[in-house]
Amino acid sequence: MEIEFLTGNDVENAIQGLLAEYDELHWAVAWGTSTSLARKLLSHSAKIRAVTFGLAFAQTDPDLVDSLIGVDGCYVVTKFPGGTFHPKVYAFRSGKRAAAIIGSANFTRGGLGKNHEACVLVRGSVSDKMLADTLSFAARSASLGERVTEELAARYRLGCKLAARRPGPPRDPLAEVPPASVKSLSSPLVGMDWDQYVRAVRGSAHHDVDESLDLLRTAQGWLSAVPSFHDLTTPQRKAIAGAIGVQEKAGDESLDRDWGWFGSMRGAGDFKNRVAENDRFLARAVDSIPQKGEATREHFDRFARLFVKAFANSSRVGGVATASRLLAMKRPDVFLCISNPNIVAAANGMGFAKSTLNLENYWDRVVEVIRASEWYNIDKPDTRDGQLWECRAAMLDAIYYHPG
Repeated sequence: MEIEFLTGNDVENAIQGLLAEYDELHWAVAWGTSTSLARKLLSHSAKIRAVTFGLAFAQTDPDLVDSLIGVDGCYVVTKFPGGTFHPKVYAFRSGKRAAAIIGSANFTRGGLGKNHEACVLVRGSVSDKMLADTLSFAARSASLGERVTEELAARYRLGCKLAARRPGPPRDPLAEVPPASVKSLSSPLVGMDWDQYVRAVRGSAHHDVDESLDLLRTAQGWLSAVPSFHDLTTPQRKAIAGAIGVQEKAGDESLDRDWGWFGSMRGAGDFKNRVAENDRFLARAVDSIPQKGEATREHFDRFARLFVKAFANSSRVGGVATASRLLAMKRPDVFLCISNPNIVAAANGMGFAKSTLNLENYWDRVVEVIRASEWYNIDKPDTRDGQLWECRAAMLDAIYYHPG
């Protein structure tokens, strides 16, 4: 066997030479980036036997994962119990000849040049135990992974977006992203940038944006001033629920506005009764969504369970419209009320079938699509649109609302 010590750009140069020289590629690498060398790798896709990348901590480039969709012999490790998928092994074979680069270098810009890395290049025969073991290791690593599909790649890209906004990325960026349709994650809404979003909202033919934001600000003030939804006055609860009558608003300036924005629920009789009776389950449902900080799927699932319990003795149960009305009032930065006047446009814009939307899939089909969107993931602007940013999910109603 021949052994050579490699550092810096020598690692990339060696990989590039071996790609051209050998007939088979057997790799197991923790993280990768979409680079010119990655494109060269894929130009030799017929040579790939087992090339596996890890996704831990969202360190692999989503663009690289996209490029692996449908490529035979390419895998990504989505789950690795008890630790982290962390190898840096590049093995090559032509008949009985074999070579391997093993060391600290990931298949990233840093690993292949910018960082202080060290590797060894070993050349020899497949009968050499060290090289035979390396090829076997690459095969075992591939068995830990799965083929890259469009859905997996879309979920991973969303997971990376979410991870980028947190102090520390999750070990498994796919764990918090339930399977969602590629159609939803590639919907027109997802690709909209902030300027486009603002123009669409402020250009609404049916919403008075300033009045809508003032309504949300009022509801937020009430909710933050009490320990529980249960502690609000009956008119306040009805107003937040979109179910307050004209006479009930009389004499209170804070109530004297059109609470039908974001979904009028005055026709939802059983829901109105639960609100008027100050149902404990309904209050606990609203309380389960935090007023500030991250709202998670676990928070939503608890809300949904309690919300359904509020209708245990009713002839009709609450649905997406009434539930999402409360959610949008509690956290307008996370939730959108979906009701009859906006469901057709929302379904078209977000990539779901309106007839199939229910409380069980609302998080996947509405919230996850919103959270994947370009306009949603910007920092709060230091302009007059800061208030709009704080209510940006609920204010999608200004785009999707169509009366009649």
